[in-house]
Amino acid sequence: VIAPVYRLPIGVNCLSNNGKVSVLGPRGIVDFDCVSKIHRKGNMIVFLPHLTPYYSSIFTQAVLGVILGYSMELILKGVGYKVYKFNKKLIFALGFSHSISIDIPEGVLVRFNKKTLSLMSSNLGLLQNFTTSIRAYRFPDSYKGAGVVYVNEMVTCKEGKKN
Repeated sequence: VIAPVYRLPIGVNCLSNNGKVSVLGPRGIVDFDCVSKIHRKGNMIVFLPHLTPYYSSIFTQAVLGVILGYSMELILKGVGYKVYKFNKKLIFALGFSHSISIDIPEGVLVRFNKKTLSLMSSNLGLLQNFTTSIRAYRFPDSYKGAGVVYVNEMVTCKEGKKN
């Protein structure tokens, strides 16, 4: 069986120890758990034992993340919905009687206006989990479409009452 060989781009380094693989690049570091050991020659890498398709996709996501980075944008749709930053927390006003504060994870960069929120990170899994946790506080409403919405998301609204 021929082992899959991965070619690392210029400026990307890869290390493995104690069941963790670290991918280092210009945009940051991405770590993930993996039982495979790295054998490298120049910019070519072979994982032994071979990576499963799941870990192979995580590795390619990590390499793309440390080179290009990932970004997601959220829009706060609704009357009085706002976000602001205090220390290392995001504080949301989402129509509840109280404000919601969420810790910004290490490795996530946040930029925002009052209604739009742009999140950037080299770790795609961390970024997706963080945006999903934000969105869970105010999922888009099925009648007005108000809530926390991804930028290009189409929210299908139901028809109101019929007389």
